[in-house]
This record gives sequence, structure tokens and C-alpha cells, in this order.
Amino acid sequence: MTDIFEEVDQSLREDTFATWWKRWQWLIYGLVAVAILGVAGLEIYRGIRAEEINKAAVIYDAGFAAQEKNDLTTARASFAQLETDKTGFKALAGHMLAGVEKELTNDTAAVEAHLSAAAAADKGVMGDLAIIKLAYLKADTGTLAEVEAVLKPLLDRTGQASALARELIGAKALAEGNVERARSEFEALALDLEAPQGVQRRVQQALSTLPARKIDLDAPATPAATPAPAAPAATPAPATPSPAQAPQ
Repeated sequence: MTDIFEEVDQSLREDTFATWWKRWQWLIYGLVAVAILGVAGLEIYRGIRAEEINKAAVIYDAGFAAQEKNDLTTARASFAQLETDKTGFKALAGHMLAGVEKELTNDTAAVEAHLSAAAAADKGVMGDLAIIKLAYLKADTGTLAEVEAVLKPLLDRTGQASALARELIGAKALAEGNVERARSEFEALALDLEAPQGVQRRVQQALSTLPARKIDLDAPATPAATPAPAAPAATPAPATPSPAQAPQ
């Protein structure tokens, strides 16, 4: 699982959003294939016919093939049929529709809607990836508070997706000039053993480039404690005269 998040994280940084889908859709496809096998078994056990699962798989394959041929209109129509799917393809369809919509219309609102649907349909890896993508979209134009609101489901727990979320928050804070908030997030991630290695490497690099913590030289110095006055020296008692010697 670490490798999955490492590769997804790296691709999000290196590719444009549209290119990401073409380059890494095999990864999502593979992840969901495993999940669908489990879902399929469960659903069949509950009495849902295997034909329904096969039908959804055929529809997905048709959309995938159309996208490979750059027939985005056909691909969108195919994936849209799976938006209400109950056999395990709904989250995957949301991811694919978001990618197609981005390439076809560049309609950010539509892309966000599809990713939100994917996040709601799956509480595992697919949902986490949808949330992270939503946050990257929001980071381009939104505020730090807005990015945090998107990432909140990942911030309330630990794990690799949470580490990616906190790294994005640190980066957004730094972009807004909030150096100390960025430093706080990066320092915590540097000590997080569950964070992907790529995240730890980047936060270490980021920390090495941050300015040193400011020391307020204008703050009044704490006055030194005034020593207690020394106790007065004891006055020596007058010497007692020795008695006169008796006359011889």
C-alpha cells in the first residue's frame, strides 16, 4: 500500500491533472479490480445476480476503450451509466468521469462533483484518493481554510493518506506566508513513521529551506531578580571588664 501512495503522490506533483488520469488510471483500475472481486463475492452471496456485475464491467470496459481512443464523449456516456451502480464500480466511475470531464470541458465544478461522488461511494483507498484530488484542485484557487475543510476526513486519522493531506496543508500554508504553520506540519510529518518516504524526504528538504525561527529582539528583557539586601552584621557586644586584682 505504501508504494501505491508513493506513486500517486509523485504523479500528482509531476503531471498536469488531465495527464494524471491517462498515466495512472491503470493503477486505480487495478486497485478497484481487487476491491470489486471482494464486493462481487459479497453481493453474489447476498443474492445479487452475477450478470449485473458482468454488465457493469462491460460498460466500464467500453468507456475505458473509448477513452484510450480519445473518444471522450463516448467514454463519458459509458462511465455515466455507472454513477448509480451498486456492484462496486461507482467510485471508479466517479474518478474516470472527473478525468474525462477535465479533458473534455475543463469544467471545474463538474470535476469536483464527480470526485465528491467517488469520495462518498468509497471509504477506502479510492475515496481517499478522491479527497486528495479535490484538495489539490481547491489549493489552486482556494484558501488554506478551504483546503483544510476538504481534507478534514483524512486529518481526523493517521495513515499515508493523512500524511499526504498534511503535507498539502503545510505547502498551502507556506504559499500563504504562514511559515510557522508550515514548519509545524512539516516537523510533525518528519517524525511520522506512517508517512510515505517521498513525503518525509520532501518535508526534510522544505524544513532545511525555511527561515530560522524569529526571535523578538524588541521584547523587553526580563529584569534580573534584585538580590535581597544582606542582613546587617551583628554588632559585637562590649567586652566585659575583668575584675580589678585585689591589692597585695
